[in-house]
Amino acid sequence: MQIGFINRRAQQRYGTFVSTLDLVADVLSSVDRVIESYDEGAMSGSWTIATQDELKAHRKAAFDELDHLRTLGKKHEAELVSRNWRL
Repeated sequence: MQIGFINRRAQQRYGTFVSTLDLVADVLSSVDRVIESYDEGAMSGSWTIATQDELKAHRKAAFDELDHLRTLGKKHEAELVSRNWRL
């Protein structure tokens, strides 16, 4: 049936969406090591980069946005799984 195919496809896409959110969270978690290894004294005088505190703030903002997206996905899960996704 056409409806069954659409629902199955929508469920697969929702699963991919959730898996991708998990993958992004894992990648963001690995950023902690990079931020902790930041050495301000090793930078050249000709380059200006963010401080360690600024990097931590950007990482927190990214996690907050990811959590917000995950919350929205969970809130609308029934609708996303039952309908065909528009591309």
